[in-house]
Amino acid sequence: MSKFVLIGGKNKDSVSNKTESEIIRMSGKERPTILFCPYATINDIEKAKQKFIKMMDKLEYELIVMDQNNMKDFDSLLNKADILYIAGGVSDDLVEIFRKNKLDEILIKYLDTDKIFAGSSAGAMLFTVISMGDKYMYTDNFHNYNYKMVKCLGILNISICPHYQNEDLIIYNDEVRNLPFDSFGIEEDTAIVIDGNKFYCIKENRSSGIYYFKKSDNYRMIPLYEGVIYEKDSDFRS
Repeated sequence: MSKFVLIGGKNKDSVSNKTESEIIRMSGKERPTILFCPYATINDIEKAKQKFIKMMDKLEYELIVMDQNNMKDFDSLLNKADILYIAGGVSDDLVEIFRKNKLDEILIKYLDTDKIFAGSSAGAMLFTVISMGDKYMYTDNFHNYNYKMVKCLGILNISICPHYQNEDLIIYNDEVRNLPFDSFGIEEDTAIVIDGNKFYCIKENRSSGIYYFKKSDNYRMIPLYEGVIYEKDSDFRS
C-alpha cells in the first residue's frame, strides 16, 4: 500500500533536506526514481525544478520532471517512478489541472502500489478532502487575510493547513470543527507521514511543530512528537 508524506512547506532560509532523505529511505531503494510535479507553479516550471535540485543536493535519486509537454504521459511516467513529489504553489490551480486533465484518475490507479506520494504545501493539500489555501490572501498592516478552504482530491480523508506557524492561521482551528474527519496543522520544515492508519512526524527544525485535531476528541489540538508512531482506529484513505 502506498504511503503519503505531507510537508507543511519549506522555510526560505532552510538548508535541510531531512524530509526528502527520509522519503528516499522509505522507498527501500538506493537510487529511487522521483517524478517531480511542479504544476502548482505551472508558469515557472524551470525555476521550481532548479529549486528542487538544489534542495536535493547530495541525495541519490533519478529525476523525471513533469511539464506542459509530457502531461499526457503521466500514467507511464508514474508507473516508472518510485516516488511522486508534488511541489508547492497555488493549490486551486493545482487541483484544477489534475481534475481537468484527469490526472486524478490516473493517480488513483496507483494507490494500492508501494509508491510514495509526497507533496509540499499545495502539493500536500492536493491529497486531502479540503485544506486551507492562500491564493486570495493579502497582507494589510503586517497581518494576512482572506485565507480560504480549498476542495482537493479527497484521496486522504483529512484536512491540513500548511504554513501553520503563521499566527493568522489560527482561523483554521475554527474551520476544523465544521469537518467530519481529523485535521492537521503542519508548520514549515515539518511533515507528517501517513501509512494506512499509522502516522508519524518529521521535523527539520526542532522548534517547529505539527498539531493533530482529532474528531473523536472534540477536535482538541494535540501536538505531535518526532520519534513517536501514532495510530488511529481506521485507515486515513477515503
